[in-house]
Parts: sequence; C-alpha cells; structure tokens
Amino acid sequence: MPSQLTLITASEGTWYPVPIHKLDELLIKVIRSGRGYRHTKELRKNLAYNLQYVEFLDRAQQDLKLSSVIIKQNWKTFVIIGCSIVESLLHFLLIAKKKHSTTEWELKLVAPGNGKNWDDSRIKVDSYVYEKLSTAKRTQMTFDSMLKKAESHHILGSNHEIYSQLNHLRPLRNRIHLQEIGGVSDTDWHAFSNSDACCMANVLQLIFTSNIFRPTTEQVEYFDYLKKYNP
Repeated sequence: MPSQLTLITASEGTWYPVPIHKLDELLIKVIRSGRGYRHTKELRKNLAYNLQYVEFLDRAQQDLKLSSVIIKQNWKTFVIIGCSIVESLLHFLLIAKKKHSTTEWELKLVAPGNGKNWDDSRIKVDSYVYEKLSTAKRTQMTFDSMLKKAESHHILGSNHEIYSQLNHLRPLRNRIHLQEIGGVSDTDWHAFSNSDACCMANVLQLIFTSNIFRPTTEQVEYFDYLKKYNP
C-alpha cells in the first residue's frame, strides 16, 4: 500500500487511511445498542469517517508542500475535527454510564413583562413557567460541561493529562465561528500552532488505544501515525 498521497492522474495505487470496517470493529466494542443511545451504528460511522479524515490531514501535512497559512489551517481543522470526535464519544459515554445531565422540568410558557424604570436604566422582567415531567429527560450539555463531568467521574480514565489537554483545546474548537473576534490580532494565524496539533494527536491516541476500547495489537497500530507528534 502506498505510504504517500498520489496524484489523481498517477498510475500508482492510491493511499488509503484505516478502512471504515476496521475502525467500526474497534468502535463497536463500546458503541453498541442496549446502552441508552438510539443511533449507535450511525454514530460509529460518523466517528470512523472523521477518524479517517484526521489521518488524511496528517498525511497531507507530511506529503504536500504547503504555504504557512494552509499549514495553520490544517492544524485548525485537525483540532476542530479531533475535538468533535471526542465530544461525540463523550456524549455517548455519559449516556451509557447514566452520567448525562437531566431535568425534571419542561419550559411551557414565557410571559413577557412590562418595562419599568430602575435607577437610571430601563429594565424588563419576563416570567418563565415550567411543568414537572413524569420522567426526567436529558438536557443539552456543552463541551465544557461534558469535560467537567467526565473528569469527575473518570469517563475517559484516570489520566488527568487527557482532561487538561482537552481543556486547553476546547476554546480552539469554537474558532469555527470566524466572526467571533476578541480583539486585535485575534486570528487563526495567531490562535493555532503545531503544539495544538500535538496536543490533539496525543489525546486521540490516548483515548482510542486505552482500556476504554480494549484494542488488539493491530488496532493499536491504527493510531501509530499520531506518535510522531509526541516523540
């Protein structure tokens, strides 16, 4: 199998990442039906597709002569896709382990209040009316809240390096919103670096080669390409 990307016009065989069915054989050890999650097959597919894409981004970084801006953008995409993989996995694991946030209340009505003067300003107080549910339902969790709960319950294991690195990467994940600029020089060029890619690579390797998935020797090797980021 070729170890480098090949041109679409080339006669040589094409480079391929780890096949989807092999990634699925790893993921199904954990992400399977009967654990409180409805669309397990589809989740495994999405994770596998994105794991392949992360491997492609690495391959492109190694094989192609890229401008410094494109290199930065590759690091950005590497981090954002990597974080989305971790977030999706966390969402499943929190549900499977019954640690996902829930609520017994459902918003039924918002009654707008009238404006009134308050000191030197104008204010308005709205009333929110909730109804108690017969059965608690899951509430939406942010990546930040997922990480806090995951660390407190050791969802990704007891290695605190994973959580500290994910907390470093979490703000970078939100840079998909290009218009959210905090000030002068707040650009992707200044936000992303090779160390962020190394951090993301380390997290992915630690998670997918850990006892969470109980990988075989062959399955551990699927993520060997990430080792070079953390020599």
